[in-house]
Amino acid sequence: MDYYITKYNDMKKKLHSFLENRCKRSLLIFFMLCYTMGYAQNTSVSGRIIDEKGMPLVGVSITIKGVKGGTLSNSEGDFSINVPDENTIIVFSFIGMKTQEIAVKGRHVINVTLEEDDSSLDGIVVVGYGTQSRRDITGSISSIKEKTLREVPVTNAAQLVEGRVPGAYVTTGANKPGTTPNITIRGNRSFSAGNAPLFVVDGMPLNDGISDINPSDIVSMEVLKDASATAIYGSRGANGVILVTTARGKAGETSVRYNAYYGITDVVRKADVFEGEGFVKYMRDAAAAIGRTDETLIFKDPIERESIALGRYTNWQDLLIKKGHTQNHELGMLGGTENTKYNLSLGYFNDEGYFVGQNYSRYTARVNLDQNLGKRIKTGLSILTSYAVNNGAGYNPYLNSLISSPLGVPYDSDGKFIPYPINDPTMFNPLASKEKDKFINIEKDTRILASLFAEAELLPGLKYRINFGPDIRTARVGNFNSTNIPVGILPTASTSENYWFSYTLDNQLTYDKVFNKKHKLNLTALYSIQERRNESTNISVSDLPVETVTYFNLGSAGIIGGVGSGYSRWNILSYMGRINYGFDNRFLVTLTGRADGSSRFAPGNKWSFFPSAAVAYNISEESFLKNVSYLSNLKLRLSYGLTGNQGINSYQTLALLGKTAYEFDGKAAFGYAPNGIANKDLKWETSATANIGIDFGFLNQRISGTIEVYQTKTTDLLLPFALPGSTGFQSVTTNIGSTQNRGLDFSLSTQNIMSDSGFQWSTDITAGYNKGKILELSLGKVDDVGSARFIGKQLNVYYDYEKIGIWQKGEETLAAQQGSKVGQIRVKDQNGDGKITPDDRVILGSPDPTFTFGFNNNFSFKGFDLSVFVVGVQNKTVTSPLYTVPNNTIAFGGRYNQLAVDYWTPTNPTNAYPQPIADQNVNSLLFGSSLKYFDGSFVRIRNINFGYLVPERVASKIRAKSLRFYFNITNPFVFSSYVRNYAGIDPEILDNPATVNYQLGLNVKF
Repeated sequence: MDYYITKYNDMKKKLHSFLENRCKRSLLIFFMLCYTMGYAQNTSVSGRIIDEKGMPLVGVSITIKGVKGGTLSNSEGDFSINVPDENTIIVFSFIGMKTQEIAVKGRHVINVTLEEDDSSLDGIVVVGYGTQSRRDITGSISSIKEKTLREVPVTNAAQLVEGRVPGAYVTTGANKPGTTPNITIRGNRSFSAGNAPLFVVDGMPLNDGISDINPSDIVSMEVLKDASATAIYGSRGANGVILVTTARGKAGETSVRYNAYYGITDVVRKADVFEGEGFVKYMRDAAAAIGRTDETLIFKDPIERESIALGRYTNWQDLLIKKGHTQNHELGMLGGTENTKYNLSLGYFNDEGYFVGQNYSRYTARVNLDQNLGKRIKTGLSILTSYAVNNGAGYNPYLNSLISSPLGVPYDSDGKFIPYPINDPTMFNPLASKEKDKFINIEKDTRILASLFAEAELLPGLKYRINFGPDIRTARVGNFNSTNIPVGILPTASTSENYWFSYTLDNQLTYDKVFNKKHKLNLTALYSIQERRNESTNISVSDLPVETVTYFNLGSAGIIGGVGSGYSRWNILSYMGRINYGFDNRFLVTLTGRADGSSRFAPGNKWSFFPSAAVAYNISEESFLKNVSYLSNLKLRLSYGLTGNQGINSYQTLALLGKTAYEFDGKAAFGYAPNGIANKDLKWETSATANIGIDFGFLNQRISGTIEVYQTKTTDLLLPFALPGSTGFQSVTTNIGSTQNRGLDFSLSTQNIMSDSGFQWSTDITAGYNKGKILELSLGKVDDVGSARFIGKQLNVYYDYEKIGIWQKGEETLAAQQGSKVGQIRVKDQNGDGKITPDDRVILGSPDPTFTFGFNNNFSFKGFDLSVFVVGVQNKTVTSPLYTVPNNTIAFGGRYNQLAVDYWTPTNPTNAYPQPIADQNVNSLLFGSSLKYFDGSFVRIRNINFGYLVPERVASKIRAKSLRFYFNITNPFVFSSYVRNYAGIDPEILDNPATVNYQLGLNVKF
């Protein structure tokens, strides 16, 4: 019995223990299930999504990995999403940003910073009349990074292209306030029809005036380079197309932004001219060359001799130059609802130049509005108004300051302005621009540029869009010269006014459809009308009775110098069709055709057709490469197409009349006579371009780039054809000749370091090689020596004598045989006949470089960012205005001041520069033009930008969502043999001082 009782108790204990453990486990499982269910039903994860600069990102896709559906971030970048468990992985994705996957790990708040991914294959690229995914691009298109658009302070949108687009060459112009840079894409191909690219802003082509666009309004810039991309613009796309898109509103709460900077422009290099005693010695040496020793004949004005006696010397450059100042302010507001979105901005830019009296101001206002009218119709508009004032735009006092005698003084003892400091009527006081009541040169521009559209979805995938873009611009120039400025005794004044009205009307049908998830089809059809009208007036007078009215009362003048007016008009009518087809993301085809009719040509030649075709093969999408982990992109692109150029003046196909004077019955009479011969056979200049490109990417696009080779052949060049004198005309514009451009474009972007500590380093490299040549001219394969155009050579060349030194003592006989003498310039006898004739001229170089590049490094760490941007130009020749004889800056005539160079004298037998000879006519310096040619290659640090993003917790104290300060330096260093060896000022800015600009700015958003 005891045995069974013991067994019973043992079994009871075991059962109790079993039930207890089982119950604990069940309870644990129960509570775990309850916790999980509670987490799933009641717990959400929220946070804010920002970019690298702390700006909220709107519309970021937030999904649970492996689960369909999700949510989007709002206008503040905030989001909230329910998660099933604490180990859930949330995926954050946004076009143009790197996708992030973040594990919840029990957190309820997750703040995310998305990084830019400019190499993303899913990024959207603006193309002509639409957009495409980057992976679907078949043509040659370069995009300027949004980061660059946001952070680089520029005065003109054209500056953003330099060094960032392979194949683009940008010249900065005259380094004066309000100057617009010049751009060429893949070299020059035309002589007279223009080589500038077409700018298209918000879908509307511009005829001129990109300087009126506020760079702060721009959110994307794409550069179309090959015929496949540009043929869609037909006759206006021959030289490339730059697409500019301005910011538009987004649904959500209104945000306010303010961007500003203030800068100081400092002159760092000036021309090295003779100063003080050096100038006196130069004048005496020049006089000694003709045996003149009398000081009163060398220094003819008493004030010169007085200055020598007193040791009083004037540095005209120092008096003319001051520190320049720039400032820029932009105030914007962006927001909207699901149906109404808006972006408003006001801008003000001012550049007080480093020359007294030169300044430029620009005022802009922009309204971008989008409105949905139901689910199928939307409308929108973009309106820009701008007003710009440019003082001193048409006057460059700098060269005048270089030739002015340092023995003269600008003001008399009473402080009165002296027009001619040493009473030489050819040496005008360069400080006239400081005399506001004596000298005026001002230009005022007003512009209204708009784009209005309506779009309707007719059927699923089929849309109709109508776009109307008027462009109204007026430009008025006023000039006034007081008594004795610059010559004579009568005050003079003039005004000119131009009015332009342009419009573009586009009717566009687009069909976009994906079939069976593999066939992607996009069809575009366009009917377009473009027109431009210009009206101009001008009048010039002298002998104004009251100088204080300047140019505002020209009717009171005693002498009417000239009155003129003009009118011109042109139209283009266009039909365009485009087919984009993609199969399985691997094979892509683009076919484009555009027919343009231009009023500038005569009947029978008005119309031309410009087709193009492109194919692309996404090799990396093939199954045999899908599993190659390090290869993220490999695409081959081929394209060929035609574009046209109608860049001639209106009415050149007609015979025109002009007013002429003749004698009749002993008196002057006036009539009209032909001043131009008709050419009804004039037709389009046509360019045929072939392009081969390879896009590549490695390590999930951490390394990405493009290599392209191209050839463009331009035929039927629009050129003047010389006519026999018996015709009564000099030339007529005809279609003659052809040119060829070949080149290579290269771009590379790398993410060098992306450390967990937050340090990042990325690099962007662009390079372009281009070499053009002339294939045929008016007489076929025969050189046109008179115009310096040579078969097989570049379109623009310098053709002159080659300086090899200075004639020295003992070489008198040989010098005389060549029409020269000891101490003068010696040039090379190219054909060895013992004489110097025009046949001894050779090609000394070209102003068009064959190689350009850009190199940009970006660094960031814990709110700090630094970018260093370098640009370079190689194989370019410049003609320095400082060494150009007509400017008197190197005339060696013993009259004007000039560059302080090592010149020849009997006691200084140098081979550098010739002997100065008093009374030598400015144009009498034998072979003087050979002095002006120099190597214009350079490498320049264009921009250094250092910024700091204030932490959000600090910025929020002033109710700011983001706040960034930055310091920027423009043009701090240049490496150039022209500057280093030849006393040149700057290889880019040839006729003005070299400057550095220091800017302090901020970007704040509320």
